[in-house]
Amino acid sequence: MGKECAEGQGICFRPCMTFLHITSCPTDYCQWNTLTLLCEDRAPDMPTVYWRDSAGTTVREIATEVIQRTEPADAYFPMSFAAFRKSGEGFRIEGVQIENITQPEALFLQLDTNIDGVLSSAEFARIGEIFLSLRTAVIETRSAQDAARRLQSVPKQQVTPEVCNARNPRQYYCSFDSDCKEDCKACGWKSATDRAFSICVQPSAEVCHADGGQVFCPSDEMCHPPGDCSNCVDRTIADHAQHVCLALWWDPRPLTQWTNWVCRWRNKVGMPCANDQDCIYGMRRCLDGACMPFQPYNANQTCESDFDCPHLGFYCPSDPTGGQNPYWVQYCRAQREEDMTCSEDRECQPGMRCNVGEPQPRCRRLFSLPIGALAAEDVFCQFGWRDRDGKCAPPAQSKQAGRSCDTDLDCETTDETGRMGSCTCKAWWDKDDPKYCMPVAGDYSRHQEALRNYLWFRAENCGNFWTEQECLRIFGNEAMRLKLAVECETQQLSGGPYGPPEECGIVDDERFGDRCAMMDALG
Repeated sequence: MGKECAEGQGICFRPCMTFLHITSCPTDYCQWNTLTLLCEDRAPDMPTVYWRDSAGTTVREIATEVIQRTEPADAYFPMSFAAFRKSGEGFRIEGVQIENITQPEALFLQLDTNIDGVLSSAEFARIGEIFLSLRTAVIETRSAQDAARRLQSVPKQQVTPEVCNARNPRQYYCSFDSDCKEDCKACGWKSATDRAFSICVQPSAEVCHADGGQVFCPSDEMCHPPGDCSNCVDRTIADHAQHVCLALWWDPRPLTQWTNWVCRWRNKVGMPCANDQDCIYGMRRCLDGACMPFQPYNANQTCESDFDCPHLGFYCPSDPTGGQNPYWVQYCRAQREEDMTCSEDRECQPGMRCNVGEPQPRCRRLFSLPIGALAAEDVFCQFGWRDRDGKCAPPAQSKQAGRSCDTDLDCETTDETGRMGSCTCKAWWDKDDPKYCMPVAGDYSRHQEALRNYLWFRAENCGNFWTEQECLRIFGNEAMRLKLAVECETQQLSGGPYGPPEECGIVDDERFGDRCAMMDALG
């Protein structure tokens, strides 16, 4: 810990003891201790102890020698199936290769009493008993074969996956006992079915999905019925994209069990996704690469918030009578069109807002109201400007844009009613005046064309319920160019950028970046 490798010294590895779970414990230089449940340094690779090299004359002597040669125990154990199988290569009992007496998997399973997938030294110590039982089986088989030959009996057909597949009803080959099974759940931990090859295999998400669309439960490592995780302990929700049973993933607070923690984007409906787990609203399903919303006007899919509905043109209104209407069903409904009454922006279609500046608020399109109309914001007006009375007016120009100021009263404009501009702080201030006057609507080219383009893009693609940051994340440089075009023009009209001196070595484009240079870099 805290060391660095010099040139030619190799690679600096993370200490094994810092891996807290078997799934994170690397196998190339660490090993998981099934007794202490800790990730420990992997013992140096030891030479394979081949049973065939033993000098003993009886199986008991051979077993004793094999056990003695697998010392020290820390170097050889826990022993994996691969190492166990390699040790037995070419070993014979009564002249018969052990592979022709029993399958290595079945032998390993007999020794692995705690079924943890590896052998401890105590479990391996029972190898002598196994050898004796195999020797007895060989002798009995030879006696039976001799008797069968004398009786001119027909030898029993060897069981293979092909034989199991040909049976009616169809069966599946279990390698543990070399027999056919009607249900692979009778084949130990190879409880899943590979129908393509008629064999029993270890369950996984891919294997379960291929076996009739089932889902994999990590809690019991078994396949469960399609889409049904109700019997999967602590993971009762199916992720149909990953074919895995998961714990609830859309709660705003982390789950109590850290084994269920995962870093993912919390995507709203309409955003791109790879798995169901990426989606936290609406159907919470990922279909065709996008998070699916509830179906509008479907009484069986009641919404809880606007985020459950299609992000373009729909919202989730609550009962307008405040719960007095017993027949009200809270499902997704279309947002209101232009000139319809409203009380909030969420009620209006994308590209519109609720103009609460009118005596009777109505949905109004941005940059649509004529001169003299009451408007709650500048963006409602055709020219993007209101006078001091809140009415749309000809676009004023600033007389002080980019100059220093103390308050908004210092930012005089050409507005006939005397509306002032905005006095704002510089992003970075060192020795000059800390504030300057912002440009106003009439200072921008082509009646704020850059701002209109940016707001139109957001309305058409991101709707009313994605935040600006979410819209920029999803649409990347396409949206960022439009945003930077607005900020670059503002920067030029204000005499910016106002950033730290180069000698400070501060790199923070989000707070101090030159917006025009950033736009040029995007091309």
